[in-house]
Amino acid sequence: AGAAASDGASDLEAQPVRTNFAETAFWLPQLRLDADGSTRMEFTVPDSVTEWSVWAHALSRDLRGGSTTKSTRSVKDLLIRPYLPRFLRAGDRAQLKLVISNAGDSAFVGRADVSIVDPESGEDLLESFQLKPGDVSDLAFEVEPGQTATLTVPLFAPSSPRPVSITASARAGELSDGERRPLPVLPSRLHLAQSRFAAVQGPGSRTLRFEDLAHKDDPSLESESLVITVDGQLFQTALRALPYLVEYPYRCTEQTLNRYLSTGILSSLYGNYPSVAAMGARLAKERETLLEPWREDDPNRRLLLEESPWLQHARGGGEPEGLLKILDPEVAEEVRSRALDELRKVQTSSGGFPWWPGGPPSPYMTLYTLQGFARGLEFGLDVPKDMTVAGWRYLERYWREELGPRVEKTSDCCAPRLTFYAWLLWAFPDPSWTGDVFSEDDRRSILEQAAAHWRSLSPRLKGYLTLALVRAGEMERARLVWDSVMDSAKTEEDLGTFWAPEDQAWLWYNDTVESQAFALRVLMALDPDDPRRHGLVQWLLLDKKLGHWKSTRATAEAVYALAAFLSSEGTLGAEQRARVSAGPVVEDYVFRPEDDGRRQRAIEGPGVKPSMSRITVENHTPGLLFASATWHFATDRLPPEAEGDFFSVERSFFKRELHGDRWRLVPLAEGEEIAVGDSVEVRLQIRAKHAAEYVQLRDPRGAGFEPEDVTSGFAWDSGLGHYREIRDSAVNYFFEWLPAGEYTFRYRIRATTAGAFRVGPAQLQSMYAPEFVAYSSGQVVSIEE
Repeated sequence: AGAAASDGASDLEAQPVRTNFAETAFWLPQLRLDADGSTRMEFTVPDSVTEWSVWAHALSRDLRGGSTTKSTRSVKDLLIRPYLPRFLRAGDRAQLKLVISNAGDSAFVGRADVSIVDPESGEDLLESFQLKPGDVSDLAFEVEPGQTATLTVPLFAPSSPRPVSITASARAGELSDGERRPLPVLPSRLHLAQSRFAAVQGPGSRTLRFEDLAHKDDPSLESESLVITVDGQLFQTALRALPYLVEYPYRCTEQTLNRYLSTGILSSLYGNYPSVAAMGARLAKERETLLEPWREDDPNRRLLLEESPWLQHARGGGEPEGLLKILDPEVAEEVRSRALDELRKVQTSSGGFPWWPGGPPSPYMTLYTLQGFARGLEFGLDVPKDMTVAGWRYLERYWREELGPRVEKTSDCCAPRLTFYAWLLWAFPDPSWTGDVFSEDDRRSILEQAAAHWRSLSPRLKGYLTLALVRAGEMERARLVWDSVMDSAKTEEDLGTFWAPEDQAWLWYNDTVESQAFALRVLMALDPDDPRRHGLVQWLLLDKKLGHWKSTRATAEAVYALAAFLSSEGTLGAEQRARVSAGPVVEDYVFRPEDDGRRQRAIEGPGVKPSMSRITVENHTPGLLFASATWHFATDRLPPEAEGDFFSVERSFFKRELHGDRWRLVPLAEGEEIAVGDSVEVRLQIRAKHAAEYVQLRDPRGAGFEPEDVTSGFAWDSGLGHYREIRDSAVNYFFEWLPAGEYTFRYRIRATTAGAFRVGPAQLQSMYAPEFVAYSSGQVVSIEE
């Protein structure tokens, strides 16, 4: 063993250093036996001092086989092990433990040394860890046979992140040992974002405020960018959803009908609004994917898509070969015509429509198809009257032979379908469209039977009943029914007007998006001046901004309602103007239907001033604008409190204590110490004001902790399906679908290293709309011996 050098540093190069800690020592798929049936092998085991299991499997030429298992140990009389965390963050304080073991027969008296160097250049880094050579050289130890001794070296992680290599060596007489371990030093400087969002119903204005930017009391804070986004011409939102509907890979009657209806509505709008046709042609040229791809050049994007398990979806759902340019006016008309031909072919000789071609006729699918024809008439589509009349003849037989007798026999039977019947019987311009198979008395009788159940109906079904009553001239009863629906609606400035999700949202008459869109149609028919109509539109468009409408039915219903609303309001195809003021920066925007509906201004770090903490967005024309601002900044200071607008996330720590045979959770206050070995439960409480798709929650882990559960995978918790990914320095939760509401998630970690460790804030961010982001407070967690 080398002696200490004159400068106090040890001759570490003279010590054997273990660096290979592979879990497999040796493997050879084929060994041949000698003539006596034996074989010999030699191999070098990895540097881990442990017990090894040796497995041997033999197979003879006549396919007889056998196996044997033996154990062996790799032993060193003198062994030193440095116990390090997986990583440190800049500014962390940790205790490096050196455990020296004596597997010999006599006591050892020796010296230990520690070096910290750059693994590439070999540069000595002791000073950057606030250590002197005397702190890590010639550390005396004594250890009895079969016992261990422990030395402690304090580490203060440097402010500059970098990979480092720590080598610990020990010598006692003629024996020596050494072990080298990598230790990444991660940055502790936080890169955070605050976001603000507002819907501006014009003419009007909204102000977005960043109080932390205005009151700059953090000397380490540096602004990286301020991104202001204004979205106008929001009907583009509906148009961008249509390729998904038309390119849906299945051809059931419902999807064929919705291709016919949606492309027919497009053709009608293109004829009445040339500027909308120009918009569709432009979008068709730009579109290369089935779903709208995320904007990869958006400066709001902070999380790497490669960390998301839905990367292919994020890029637009792949690039289907020969993607149909459905938004092109000529292509839309061709698709409409082809879809109508397909519907004509699937209609059975009885007049009913099956769910799938060749199947038996379905009363519900026939009702659904006829309501699509009724809506097409409202937009001036060339609806085939012969197909409509044949469908009604099938439904008349179904009513006389099956549904009607059941309703007569049991007064509370079949309320949803009965209501659908009643509404559809009043949906066509005149009785000739039903083939006169239902008389005026029949229609009113069915309407009365449906109205008898109105209190038990879902909001969507009450909407059907309301429209039927309106068209039957019974406005007073229609208002009574619809007022009961609107009384339960909520209206918020940024979310719009909406209802709590249905308990049984999977039922055909309870889908959230369809119900919202249909409510807009009912309100327009009953009271076209009701101001809440703008809130219904706002919720629908915001829902699309945060994801995509999740079914062909919902997409068609939303396109139908939005097109009707915008046409009646006179804002479809109209120019929109807006002004954005942020301190000295003033921008005027003009949104023309044929142009891109998004305007974005990114102000880079040095240009972001405290005067920009108030951002005013003015809408100078009728119609709806979405405005958002995202402030990206870096700071060394852990945020003292949670920050969020549309989303929020809060994190708390609980120490787990065993009392008798039960575990108790004790809240861990800021600065309170825990001990090595303690189990800690981390609780993450998240809230979303509106449902969102593809959301990531990332929670950093303190360097002095290890996860108790290291298995990544899909799981259910708080009623949500999600993918949980355990990483060395954090845990990630990925939510494909995050409904509006509050949710709590828990996981456990265990304290393994003494010291004081910075734990950055948990962050929750929408990946489709990265301007929606929130983070929790940060903490410093202390662990004692």
